[in-house]
Amino acid sequence: MNRMSRRWIWLAAGLLVAAGPLRAQEAPQEAAQEAPLVGMLPDSIVVTASRQAERVRQTGRRVTVLTARDLAALPVASFDELLRAVGGVEVQSRGGFGVQSDLTMRGSTFNGVLLLLDGARLNDPMTGHFLADLPVPLSEIARIEVLRGPAASLYGPDALGGVIQIFTHAGLQQGPPARQGTSAEARLDGGRHALYQADVAVRRATDRRLVSLAASAAGTDGQPIEGPDGRLVRRSDGEAIRTDFRRAAATLAATHAFDAATLFVRAGLDDRDFGAYQFYTGFASDTAREATTTAWMQARLQGRAAATTDYVVELALKQHHDAYRYNPASRPSEHVSRLGTLQARLTRRFTPRLRGTAGISGSLRGIDSNVMQVHHDGAMGVYATLQALLTPRLTAHLSSRLDVDPSYGAEPTPQLNLAYTAGRVTLRGGVGRAVRAPNYVERYLDAGGNVGNPDLEAERAWAAEAGADLYPAASVSLHATAFYRATDNLIDYVLVPGERVFRAENLLRVDTRGLELDAEVTRPLGAARLHLAGAYTYLDADVETELPPDRYKYALGHARHLVQGRATLGLGRVSLGVQGLWKDRLVQDSYGLVHARLGYRLRLGPSVLTLSGEVRNVFDTRIAEIFNAPLPGRWWIVGLAWGR
Repeated sequence: MNRMSRRWIWLAAGLLVAAGPLRAQEAPQEAAQEAPLVGMLPDSIVVTASRQAERVRQTGRRVTVLTARDLAALPVASFDELLRAVGGVEVQSRGGFGVQSDLTMRGSTFNGVLLLLDGARLNDPMTGHFLADLPVPLSEIARIEVLRGPAASLYGPDALGGVIQIFTHAGLQQGPPARQGTSAEARLDGGRHALYQADVAVRRATDRRLVSLAASAAGTDGQPIEGPDGRLVRRSDGEAIRTDFRRAAATLAATHAFDAATLFVRAGLDDRDFGAYQFYTGFASDTAREATTTAWMQARLQGRAAATTDYVVELALKQHHDAYRYNPASRPSEHVSRLGTLQARLTRRFTPRLRGTAGISGSLRGIDSNVMQVHHDGAMGVYATLQALLTPRLTAHLSSRLDVDPSYGAEPTPQLNLAYTAGRVTLRGGVGRAVRAPNYVERYLDAGGNVGNPDLEAERAWAAEAGADLYPAASVSLHATAFYRATDNLIDYVLVPGERVFRAENLLRVDTRGLELDAEVTRPLGAARLHLAGAYTYLDADVETELPPDRYKYALGHARHLVQGRATLGLGRVSLGVQGLWKDRLVQDSYGLVHARLGYRLRLGPSVLTLSGEVRNVFDTRIAEIFNAPLPGRWWIVGLAWGR
């Protein structure tokens, strides 16, 4: 069965149903603090910061929470576009509309951010370029938690710049569903350059079971690519190169509540085919095309072993297929990477003021490639964390982990975070260590102008931060965080003098420092409801290296100044969502970008119908975030959404 046949089989299965979010009721905060995962967590409760559900103000960390409501209100078409509105997260996209994006936080490279799907590691062992290849549609996402700063002591390697955890509607469910019945939603958009976007889902809840099915598809003929001289870039046959793409995703998930445990299972698929012009190099000969497929399976059993002890056991399997061709004259590259992870943990409430978690994890990974050959290896880690309420106002988190990996041996990653809350103010701070192993591309690739290095050492970093949170009113929050990270042996690609290739090397040292400022306000304006969120991030880095810093590909690719904002306004049946950012980059030109969506909602019996109009890149800014791979210019989109 070919790739196109698989894509349309998945899409047809999804289009046979119409779907919508089943709104689970919010659990009381007391229950939320005791459970590893609970229904739809209130925004004041997070689990990513410590693997234990707890109030944000007790974590000692800066955590941002986005819900399905935020996703529906903003002009976004993919998971990575939603992250553009999250303070401190820099999304470096290629092609737009979720085709491919690198994610960085606090000046890390794109390999230094860990992505979790319902608690399971999603990072591909081949390369971080595939981090946003998400095997679930947007309609299945219920909640996103973004943890800034290192978290290797809990989650292991790669959690150097931060952790992004996606919670799905089915994955959040613990115990019997709060509501029974069927819910459904569907959305269809169309726009410039034959753009189409469709996303449908259905969920069925009974007294003990929740089943969720969702599917999506998107594509466009793309815009023609212009070179630096303003002329169209053409292939050797004279045909203009365009930013066309096709992508589809589908997932089926279910939870079943037993008397003292909940079983959760999921299967998912993401399939995409796209023009990859100068995605990975800036050479004029790079007219690449690429196709990827991600298959995902996950199973989790969680419950209560005793009155004061909870457990979680989780297995996840991932296979990623990548077919890449640098240009028509080059040899096609084909890679299949695989990742299997198994983890188990216990959480024990020793006293009302002291809780602890201990866990073990293991992974098997491998790659089969006509360019990188065949490789496979494994890794394991053990960790423990304690949360102690030292005084009614002071909370401490102490955690430590030991990972054993054949690429770097044994590495400990301790971490300490403190939070002090007094009325409307929370002071927080922490220090921790992180490690990142080189991936298969960095070690073994020799194609497309990039050359790996099998002798690479792992990145090792110490990081420290201090911050304050102010809540002057119930609907207003202000946050400030200063941070510093010292990284040894940071991995990057260097343009080799006298050669036209980028070779993977360890930089001697990179010192990164920065400041994050965030504000969020929700208030009524007469009959309207206004929500505003804004963030400013300052980053600076000192690079110690034997070559000029401008010869490196990613180490200085982040923004020095990053301003992000989002606004939603609801007035009766009318809604307006605006999302924008401004980047002042270290080694490239600065730019601003604004998207806007206007919606009108109609109620038809038990159903809700929403008509929308959207403008992407309102000011038609010409942007290339990575090499000369262009982002979309001004793009109009009209849409129709239905739910019940």
